[in-house]
Formats: sequence, C-alpha cells, structure tokens
Amino acid sequence: MEGNFKTLISFGLGEQTFAFDSLKVRNILPYEGNITKVPNTRSYILGVINLHGNIIPVADMRNIMDLDDQERTKDTSIIIVSPEDKLESQFGIMVDVVKEVFEVQEENIKPTVFQNNMGLIESFEGTVQEKDEFIHLIDLIHVVSQIESKNK
Repeated sequence: MEGNFKTLISFGLGEQTFAFDSLKVRNILPYEGNITKVPNTRSYILGVINLHGNIIPVADMRNIMDLDDQERTKDTSIIIVSPEDKLESQFGIMVDVVKEVFEVQEENIKPTVFQNNMGLIESFEGTVQEKDEFIHLIDLIHVVSQIESKNK
C-alpha cells in the first residue's frame, strides 16, 4: 500500500474528537492547576506556565471553539505545540483528554463536514474516519495566528 501518511495526535472535547499534526506537538502535560493568570488577555487565554525555564501561554481549546466550559478532570491535559518549529512560538492548548497518536493516509482525509465557524476556527483541514468516529483536523498555524491577531 503506497501513499503519503500523516501522523496525527487526537484529543477530545466533550463528545467530539479533533486532531493536530503530531509533528507540531512538543510536549503533553497533565493539567495541574499551575497556570498563572495574565491580566488584560482574551477569555480563551488561561495564562502562562513555566516549562523548563520557558514561559508558555496556554489557551483553552473549549473556549477557542465556543464550547461550554467543563470541569477539569484527571484526563485534562495541556498540549504544547510549536506550529513554526521555533522555541519562541510554543503555545499550550488545554483539552479534555489526549486520546492517541495514529497515522492516516493523506488520501483518506476528506473535506470537512463543518460549514460554519467554531469560535476562532474558521475551517478545518479535513475530516478522517478512524475506528468508527469522525476526527476533525485542526490547522494549528491558523489557530495560533488567529489567537495572536485577536490578542493585539
């Protein structure tokens, strides 16, 4: 079986499953409530954390996508991403649960089923069906650029 594969990391927000390109993920941390609030930031910015001496802003993916808030659990995680492969562009994204890393053939990524915006996300890279569920692929570079432009 030939073809180009994409490696994705999936995560859950409520009953829905989403994924990022795993090559953009730098770290996965358990949520420990150690986020320092930053005054005068948008509602989706939870604050900052210290990761190995680097100050990393953390955004709430539920808030970014206009989903109702949900109580944090032992599964709540912060995914540290670097969309531009630079240390200074690292960003934390809090999700309900990190699910798995998996590969998908690029030809199996179908056009997205969402036609309208979900908060700051204007569109998805596509949708893939994996183990009887639909997983919506999020373009991290677009999300981070939206966050940064709205923060200015």
